[in-house]
Amino acid sequence: MLRSLFLNELFNTTLTIRDTGTRMVENLLQMVMEGNIISAAQPANKHIAFFVPDLDEPGVNPYDKLEENSIAVIPLTGMMMKYGYWWRPGVDMLADLIRMADASERIVGTVLLTDTPGGTTSSVIQMEDAMRNRTKPCVGLIDGECCSGGVYVASFCDELYAMNRMCEVGSIGTYAQIIDTREADKKWGYRVEQIYPPESKYKNLPLREAMEGKPERLIREELSPYAIHFQNIIKANRPNLDASAEGILEGKVFYAYDAVENGLIDGIMNMQQVKDRVKALSDRQQLIYSQFNL
Repeated sequence: MLRSLFLNELFNTTLTIRDTGTRMVENLLQMVMEGNIISAAQPANKHIAFFVPDLDEPGVNPYDKLEENSIAVIPLTGMMMKYGYWWRPGVDMLADLIRMADASERIVGTVLLTDTPGGTTSSVIQMEDAMRNRTKPCVGLIDGECCSGGVYVASFCDELYAMNRMCEVGSIGTYAQIIDTREADKKWGYRVEQIYPPESKYKNLPLREAMEGKPERLIREELSPYAIHFQNIIKANRPNLDASAEGILEGKVFYAYDAVENGLIDGIMNMQQVKDRVKALSDRQQLIYSQFNL
């Protein structure tokens, strides 16, 4: 089941991931197809127990067990995939963690700790919903890279910082990677014919044309619309963005110091400074609320 979900997501969604992440996708695909991925028999949280709270008690918010005025640190790391697999949590789980942290009276705000090249377009849906509907401050902190789908999500933070001036930020855009297996099929004696009735002449047409060296429809109907949507999200969430900076909305990756200069992020801070910002934003929010509760 997990294997089929993984393959379905990679083969059926547009990618918002930088080139370094693409190689990771290719390696994972090969490992999964060959059955060499981590055994599903291993504990699902073996490598993530450090940051994922205990979710084994249905109906219990794990953040309610923390001290008052706590700050939840939610990690958005590695390749972003919608569903959780046996070797890592899915982004949907992280979205639920944000919702639970936001609902807990013990939590004053969250830090979204990012180190990701991006991932699939389907992985951002629940995360965007959780970030849009939160009621408490969230400050993003980049510890390494925040690219493509990672920037998409992190742009919903109230403020966004990098831990080091050489952190990498950007790669705003989309692309599709088509794997042509026809030569391999011939090698193994397979001949695959796809037959479409006239009533279904547009079914899979963008992909079929792209496979014949005509990617215009795929670009026009699938890639460009999402790329424009992505650009609009960033422009709306980062109002001080210098959209005239070369390539900033067209896939270029920046070091953090240039990202600050161009308004893509807000500055350079370490974890303690970011936590202090969350607390300051929470205090300001409570002050505003108190004026309406007189």
